[in-house]
Amino acid sequence: MLIINNSNILTWSILRRRNPPAVPWNPFSMSSIHGPTKLRHWATTSGTTVKTNSSVSGAAWGKMNLTAKAISEGGFESLYKQTFTTYPNEKLKKRFTCYLSTATGPVAGTLYLSNIHAAFCSDRPLSVAAPSGQETWSYYKVAVPLNKIVGVNPVVMREKNPPPEKYIQVVTVDGHDFWFMGFVNFDKAVKHLSQGIFSMVTPAVAV
Repeated sequence: MLIINNSNILTWSILRRRNPPAVPWNPFSMSSIHGPTKLRHWATTSGTTVKTNSSVSGAAWGKMNLTAKAISEGGFESLYKQTFTTYPNEKLKKRFTCYLSTATGPVAGTLYLSNIHAAFCSDRPLSVAAPSGQETWSYYKVAVPLNKIVGVNPVVMREKNPPPEKYIQVVTVDGHDFWFMGFVNFDKAVKHLSQGIFSMVTPAVAV
């Protein structure tokens, strides 16, 4: 586990990393979840209407809202498969209410862990200004195949006043990294994400 005792150190490292701990907001770049070589990633987001409270209490409220939504949609497994494109043999294993760090601030949502993917979806649609100037609304989604993940790193940033800020950095084989925060149970999330890399299954394609 990486422990950072000075917030200035983290800021310094963010500015000088090749891949900073923030997902760049690119609402119009979308690739297939089943792409053969590139990171299976797509994102839609807003530069203004973002929920920025990344506290654990905020995540707890998000967990309650997610439970209510899952009940109305037929359960968490059904909700996950309605939200993302999945494989026939894909099964949801765990879910975590948290925040995804982006270049414009934290986005509240849910991190899903299946036997094939780690995937994040925002709690609500976010506004996006299209090149034409027209405003649209869409969910912020990210899906990473487990076989493309090379590291799950817990990071603790200690400041003068407690509590410390805790992040989980997910690193991919092609040099991308994603930073999650605000977990209700940080240690549990680290454990299951780390184990997920080693227990993944080979995707089955329907014929």
